Amino acid sequence: MLIWESTSVDLAEIEALAAHSRGAAECLVRDDGEGSLILCEHGEAPRNVVAKRLSPVFASGSNGPEAGPWIFRVGIWIPAEFRGEVCAWYLYEHGPILLECPEWRGFECLEASAARGNQLYVFHRLAARGALDSDQRKRSRNTPWFHRLARHPWFDRAFERLLFRRVSLLWH
Repeated sequence: MLIWESTSVDLAEIEALAAHSRGAAECLVRDDGEGSLILCEHGEAPRNVVAKRLSPVFASGSNGPEAGPWIFRVGIWIPAEFRGEVCAWYLYEHGPILLECPEWRGFECLEASAARGNQLYVFHRLAARGALDSDQRKRSRNTPWFHRLARHPWFDRAFERLLFRRVSLLWH
């Protein structure tokens, strides 16, 4: 997957950037109004975007645009020696608890190259913004496994969390 990040929140500008993709492009705007995100599989990154190529690690539930108009993106940098444990926690405990919420449709973990350690991005597909306030999310962050990982300074508080809302879906 390719992700292109921009500071633009103007729909026409975002769609002009997405025109550089080949195939489907999903255009999203940050909920805080601070930028946008374009998801695509192929294309030549336009100027003025931060482009990243991400490789799949694991996924569960529904993960395409049909799963919902919201993406909650969590950026996770972890030391290399903890990659296996964090992935297992996400896939076998945290994620399944989140998916108990009807509005939490799926999640996909992707990896970007990093100079050291591992840079993971988890794209959570939400049918409704309210899923972020669900009892399931609260419960998923209050387990013995979560608390054991949370003792590390790189875990949880250091994660980047951004909420995006889809504004258009284009095919080229």
